[in-house]
Formats: sequence, structure tokens, C-alpha cells
Amino acid sequence: MEKTHFIILLFALLLNSCCYTLAVESGTTMKTFKSSQTLFTNPERGWIVHRFSNNMWGLDNLRNSAEKVSLVLIKIDISAYRNRNNIALEKLNEIRNSLDKCRTQGLKVILRSAYAWDWNEALPLPDPEDIQTITNHVIDMKPIYNAFEDIIIAVEMGMFGPWGEMHSSKHSTVNTKPFYPIRTDALRLVHNAYMSALPQTHSVLVRRPSYIREIFNNSEPIRPNEAYANTGKARTGYHNDAYLNSKDDAGTFAPNWSREDELAYVNKMTSFTFFGGEAFGTPNNAYNNANNALKESKQQHMTYLHRDYEPEIYDAWGSLVKQEFTRKLGYRFELKELAYSREVTPCGVLYFILKLENTGFAAMHLKRPVNLILVNGKRGNEQKTYETTLSVDPRIWTPESGIITINRNLRIPGSITEGIWQLFLSMPDISERLKHNPHYAVRFANEDVWTDDGRNMLIEELNIVASPSGSCADDQYFQEIPINSASLITQLSAMKTVQSLILSATYSKNYIFHQVFIDADNNSTTGYHVQGIGAEVLVENNAFYHHKGKTGTNWEWELVDGNIMPSNYGYKYLWQLPILHLKLPIMAYSQVVFAGTIDDKTDYSSIISVTVA
Repeated sequence: MEKTHFIILLFALLLNSCCYTLAVESGTTMKTFKSSQTLFTNPERGWIVHRFSNNMWGLDNLRNSAEKVSLVLIKIDISAYRNRNNIALEKLNEIRNSLDKCRTQGLKVILRSAYAWDWNEALPLPDPEDIQTITNHVIDMKPIYNAFEDIIIAVEMGMFGPWGEMHSSKHSTVNTKPFYPIRTDALRLVHNAYMSALPQTHSVLVRRPSYIREIFNNSEPIRPNEAYANTGKARTGYHNDAYLNSKDDAGTFAPNWSREDELAYVNKMTSFTFFGGEAFGTPNNAYNNANNALKESKQQHMTYLHRDYEPEIYDAWGSLVKQEFTRKLGYRFELKELAYSREVTPCGVLYFILKLENTGFAAMHLKRPVNLILVNGKRGNEQKTYETTLSVDPRIWTPESGIITINRNLRIPGSITEGIWQLFLSMPDISERLKHNPHYAVRFANEDVWTDDGRNMLIEELNIVASPSGSCADDQYFQEIPINSASLITQLSAMKTVQSLILSATYSKNYIFHQVFIDADNNSTTGYHVQGIGAEVLVENNAFYHHKGKTGTNWEWELVDGNIMPSNYGYKYLWQLPILHLKLPIMAYSQVVFAGTIDDKTDYSSIISVTVA
């Protein structure tokens, strides 16, 4: 036991020592970026304000407000249609106009519809008795969801009960009492309607975590290998409009779940889905005091928070904590270091290793390109640019990732002219309509990098020198070129101790799936055939499996343990597999291959053998 602990500690120390400082090779230079505490807007995150679709006041001042607001929750009052099968064209046009106004001001939007926005317990329950009426109204909005998918980031389910808060409804479990939850069958019908009405890239946010468990009849939060798929579970998030109110957040958390268990569930779920809401309760209580608010907002990966409710809670925090929320709600990317070639020729290779970090509360949840742009500055009236999109998904730049490394070889265009060029990083909106609008581009939290046209300066002076005569075609290609796959997954280790099989590797790309294939019997004719070995065991992210399919390339695995969480030190991953859980003995001759998969492309390491401690 003591020997095992020593080995694990040694691994941890080695990993921590290797993960931040870049090794600068001959011919490369190093740049260190200075982080900034400046408050600024970024799309799809931050403080949010509420407006009714028929009264979209004060939008022009939001981006420059103290809270740097770039999000609006549009509240849609459909009370006039509770007894009508469809929403009138006049109302739908009102909603379109409200979205147009947000787009004009460089804002993004969350929508919520409800049948009552002013209610008390003495009033009748507000929503339609016929669930079909509710689903019809959801589908009525489908053309709007599609026409404005560029600025709508998500839709809160709403519909049920006053304020669309999904309680006190004619479809509650006990409809004679307020605050009772919605029946499971009604939840599923309306959720299915949203899945049909929304673009496949967009999600619906429900009011309680328990509703997600009921909709999918599953108490497990979404797993990493389920994220970002076109499935109902991957497209369902959560909002809390009694945030930090009390032990159960005013009924938000299920009575048969402790707050700790609910927060653990939310923590895993919101790694891949939106979470936001509004604070509610007595200021400076045990839950909404400044220290706990910072702690739980980080734990729950909060992306947005209602700026105007309740201000007394925010006043109790003080201005410094409120400013910290302005910085950290959602994602906040900081550049750390860049190693790159000192000079490069036309058709040559620019070696590029960038390190960055997400210091916000949450990940980015909508897909977005990461572009590199070469610019020569103006020469006369002409400015020449070359642009390439990196094979990287910024949605997996999570706060838990630590230091993130982008290691690329970039092929320089043959047509590029000699001289001093600049290199920019740009993360524009994915939509054609918004991609040239700097209001919708991502700004990094560093000094002296942001430009007014929506770019982030990486290299101020990149020297392009002449290539030998006749050695280069006159082409326009600025692009990634393949790096030897084995060099992408390095620092490999597989060590067997008395109790554990300890596996570790450094992954140089932002893979969705981190995998290890183990050929326990060193027999390439059995198990799953991959890279010349026959694997009986697969480790994938936080789970490991035994192969139960036919020998060869039959991808059929039996789950053994779904809770093998890897330790993650930057891009170094370490797993511990209990020996007792492995059906086959692991020996010194057992062979191991590490792999990483993103965008349906898999990179493999070289083969190593297990070391027995």
C-alpha cells in the first residue's frame, strides 16, 4: 500500500512539473502574454437583463454598462392564447421584431414563454388544460427559432405555471396546491416539442434538475462521450430562478436529494450544458453570501445571471465581488505562452505551440471556429491576409482543463511576400450573418491583444524570408499540415502495482475522447484489433470496458466501471484501474496503445509494454 501511494505521488509530482513551461526548440522564440483584469463583453455569457417582447427598452446602453451586458432574456407573454390552438401572426411578428432589435445592438438572446407574468395564489392556474395547446404553441415558434438561431443561444422551457417557472400548473402532480412539480408525461411531451422546434445545435433549459432525470428516466448526468450530440439529453440544460435561496433553493432541488448530491449532479451536467438564473432571498444568508456565491457559481458552471434581481443580494457582495462575476460568468479565455518559428519561408512550416487557460466559471457551449490570420499590414491601399481554421473545438476548453495546449504545424502560402507579417487569433461567430461583426467575436483576457475588428494579436512581427529559387509553388494555402500521429500522444507510461494499473500519457490536442487500448495477453489475434495489438480492455475518458465482441474490428464493449475519473494535469492524463476489476491478468509483456479522438479522427501513440513495480 505504501509503495503504491509513493508511486502515485511521484507521478503527480512529475506531471505537475512538466505541464506549464514550454520547451523552446532551436529556431523558435517564446512570447509570454500578460493577463488582464479588464471588464469587457463576450458573446453568449455574462450578466443578463430581462425584457418583454413588446417593450425592448434600453438595449443600446447594455454593452457599455458597468456589467458589460451582452445577453437579453426575452419574456414572451402568451396569456391571450391559452384558449387558442395557435399563436397569432401579430404576436409572432412582435417576437421577430424584438429579436431584430437585439441583433442590431450586437446582443444574444434566451427566450422564455409563459401564460402569466403577474400571479398570486388566489388567481386561477394560468396555463391551458389541454397539453396539445402548449405543444402547438411551442411548434408555432419553430420558424422564429430557425430564422434567429444565430443570436438565440438557448430557450428556457417555460410554458408551465406562472412566469413559466414550471410549477403551480394545471399539469402539476397535485393541481390544487401551488409550487407542485409538473407531471412527467407533460414534461416529456413539451420537451419533445422543443426538440422538434429548435435547431439541432440548440438546447432547452428546464427549471429543476429533477425534471431532467424524469424526462430521461435516468439519474446519471450526461457523460463526456454523450456531449454535443444531437440527442435530447445533450440538448437539455437547467436554470435556477431561486439561485442561492436556501437549502433546496425554494423547491428547486428534489426533496429526496440532498443539496450536496444535487450540486454534484449539476456540476457534471453543466460541464456540457448551459446553466443560469437569478438570485433570490434574504441578502447575505448562508447560501447567497459572497464567498458561497463564488464557490457555487464555479461549481455549477454558471454562464448567465440576472443583473437586476435581486440587487440587494449583489449590493451585499460589494463591488469587487460583483466585478469578479462580470469577469467569470461563462468562459474567460487567457493566453499564456506562445512558442513559434523565428522566421519562415514561403511554402515553409511555421511551428506553433500556444498555451491558454479558461479562468471563467463555465465552458463555451456553442460551436465556434478558431482561426489564425496572417496580415501584412497596409501597403499602399492593399492589405493582404491569409486565414486558416484550426482543427480544435473550444467547447472542451473547460475551467477544469487547466493549461490547454494547441500544438500545430502551419504551412505558409507560396504566394506570400517577404517582410514582416502579423499573426492574429480570431474566434468569430459560426454564422455567416454574424461572422464579420466584432460584437460577436471572442476577446481574450490579456493586455494589448484585442483589436477593434474582433481579433486577438498573437505575433506582432513574423519574419517571412525568401525561399531558394524554384523551390516553392505560387499558391494561396495557409493551412495545418499533419504532425506525425505518434508525436501527438507522448510521455507514455503503463505501470502495474499490487492494487492498480496506472496509465498516463500527454495528449497534445483537445480530444473529445481520451482512450487506452490494453492487450493483456500480448496476442494480436484476439480481442479488438487496433494498431497491431489485440485489445481486451478499453479505457475511455472516465470508464473502462472489456471487449465482448468478435475478434477483429467489432466495436462491442462491456462496461466494467464508469467512475474511473482520470487525473488531469494540463494535457497529462493519469488513470488508476483496480487490478481486481480486470478479468485478465496484466503482465510485463502486456501491450498498451493510447489514442485520442476528435471530429471522427483518431490519433494513436506508439506501442509500449507494461512495467511491473
